[in-house]
Amino acid sequence: MSKVLPELSEIARNNASLILRHINASNQSKVAEQVGVDASTLSRLKNDKKTSGLTELEFIGVLLSAIGLKVVPESDVYCSPEIAEATRVYLAHAFTSPEYIRILFK
Repeated sequence: MSKVLPELSEIARNNASLILRHINASNQSKVAEQVGVDASTLSRLKNDKKTSGLTELEFIGVLLSAIGLKVVPESDVYCSPEIAEATRVYLAHAFTSPEYIRILFK
């Protein structure tokens, strides 16, 4: 991914890597069938370098990164940074409350 802007490289690499790992961990023939392509087409997406020096799969990783998206496992749960910060503050206050600690360890 040498032609990718440095600020996109890490996220783009992670996107492509996660997609590739999940494809490799699955039944590729079944995946190809589910998306309506031949297994050879899926293999080309993973392996054939284009003139950009990227495979199509790597290009998809770069594209997602460039538009502000990232790939995560389907089982992951997302929350906004604001919700994460509010949860952190709430828990910090809760753990300093003697009443909360009493309830927690009752």
